[in-house]
Amino acid sequence: MKNFFFSIMLVVLFTAGCTLKVIPQPVPQGVIDPADNSQTISKGGISVRVANADPQIISYNLEGTVSAFSVAIQNKTDREISFDNSSFLLLDDQGRQYQQLTPEKVKEYITKDSYYLLPYPYVGFYYLEDYEKVSSYTATDSQLPYYFEVYPQDIFTKALDARSIIPGATAVGLVYFRVDLPGIKEVKFLVYEKGTSKSAAADFAFPFIIKK
Repeated sequence: MKNFFFSIMLVVLFTAGCTLKVIPQPVPQGVIDPADNSQTISKGGISVRVANADPQIISYNLEGTVSAFSVAIQNKTDREISFDNSSFLLLDDQGRQYQQLTPEKVKEYITKDSYYLLPYPYVGFYYLEDYEKVSSYTATDSQLPYYFEVYPQDIFTKALDARSIIPGATAVGLVYFRVDLPGIKEVKFLVYEKGTSKSAAADFAFPFIIKK
């Protein structure tokens, strides 16, 4: 029975992981790479590449969904550039705004719900006996461990740290948002260099359409 349960979980995992595509839309000065659905925009000596990250690594069902975007910022200027936790915003097709989540906040969500959830694709425990059955598994018993047991350290190590990018350097990492991408048709990933007013146009804007 245990093997059957986890076989079903594996089937759902791989079929659901292939249904969502976050596809960049062309913008001036943007270069799209269809290999990974990323787009790179270069302005004023700064190059920013953005793509939706692998949903099997960063998506959770936590009273909503935490999703992430992979970001690379290259500083081709002769000055230091900086970005902080308020530098990145999402705006969906309904005009709803999503603030960036810090790694600490993502870890807090996972810790809160880790006893009730299996990993992506968002399968929860509806009955206590289901949790009791699956909780008896360990990492050596199953190839499908819990996110909370395996990935918390990755949330921090893979997060983007762009607080200080010196001339000629590149910062690469994940930026997290609490957003349910499957429920959205379009989204814009907005980037503001530190000190840029949010009332002004974003320094970089990456529009995506979401196909299911």
